[in-house]
Amino acid sequence: MRARRSLPEGFVLGGTVRLQGNRGLRRTLSLLSVPWGIASIFGVALLAALVRPQGWTLDMRDVPAAVVLVAFAGGLILTPVLTLVAHEAAHGAVLWALTGARPMFGFKGWYAYADAPGWYLPRWSMVAALAAPLVVLPVLGLPLVALGPAGLSMFVLFGLIVNAVAAIADVYMMGVVARVRGPVYFGDTPGARPGEAGSWYVPARS
Repeated sequence: MRARRSLPEGFVLGGTVRLQGNRGLRRTLSLLSVPWGIASIFGVALLAALVRPQGWTLDMRDVPAAVVLVAFAGGLILTPVLTLVAHEAAHGAVLWALTGARPMFGFKGWYAYADAPGWYLPRWSMVAALAAPLVVLPVLGLPLVALGPAGLSMFVLFGLIVNAVAAIADVYMMGVVARVRGPVYFGDTPGARPGEAGSWYVPARS
C-alpha cells in the first residue's frame, strides 16, 4: 500500500495517541527510557567496539588545556543539538520519499517532530518513517566512528548514543503500530495541529 492523500472508502478512526499535553504518555516514556537508555548505550558501544577494535588514543600533550576544555564543552553541547536535528531530518527524509511532499518540522516543548500533514501512511511505510533515525544515522555515523580521528570519532559515538536514547518515542509508536491488526492507515488526528496527535484508521467492519 502507498501513502495517500485521502483514506480509502470505508475506513474510519480506530484510535489516537495524543502527544501535546499528554502527561501520562510523558511519564510512560520517562519510565521506559531507563531500560531503553541502558540498552541503547550498551548496543551502540558494542557496535563501536566492533568497528573500532583498536579503541581511541588522544594525545593532548601539545594542546593548551583551555583549548581542550573549550573543545570538550562545545562538543558536549553541540553534539546533542546536531543529533536531534539529524534525527528529525531522517524522519523527514523518509516521509518526503514516501509522499513526494516536503514534511513539516516543529518543536512542542518536550519533543520535536517531523510530520506529513494531510497524508495517510500504511503500516510498513509508518514503520519505515519511525525507524529511520535508528537505521540511517548509524549507517552514516559508524564509518566515522571507525575511521575518523579519535576526537571526532568519540563525539560521533556520543551522538549515536543520544540518537538511540532519543528514539524511545519512536520505539513506543512502533509498538502501537504493531498492536493494530488488519489493514490500517496512520495520519494526523482531525482537528489537531501537526505534531500534536497521531491517529490510525481501520475498515469500519473492524
